[in-house]
Amino acid sequence: MNLDDLQKMWEKDAVIDDTLLDESALKIPQLHAKYVTLYNQFKLLMSKAQIELKTIKHKKWLYYSGREVPEDAEPFNHKVIRSDVPNWVAVDQQVIKLDGKVEYYQVVIDFLSEVLKQINSRNYVITNAINWRKFTSGI
Repeated sequence: MNLDDLQKMWEKDAVIDDTLLDESALKIPQLHAKYVTLYNQFKLLMSKAQIELKTIKHKKWLYYSGREVPEDAEPFNHKVIRSDVPNWVAVDQQVIKLDGKVEYYQVVIDFLSEVLKQINSRNYVITNAINWRKFTSGI
């Protein structure tokens, strides 16, 4: 599941049927459970990606500093001063790819966090709609 799928799913789930407010209120716990599960899944995926990123950064630091050459790589034939090693690590394609993965997961987590805030405030929205109808009907 990706961000586009989640956004389309929320677009459908966000609709409150104003003629069936009671049913919408009863769906709040189900929606919360659904999106909290997704939030937790992506949070765990992000944690895994962050660990991968730390590991690969360490391996790349060893490689660019000339301390260790991975079996699947050729020796790095440049002399790099210690203060420049982080710059080389930052522009390594594997590091860039994992950085992008971590950022993507952060965007998804932020989106799901906002969805959960909307779900939590849904009860107030429904209550306000009911109170407004009572007010306008003179009850």
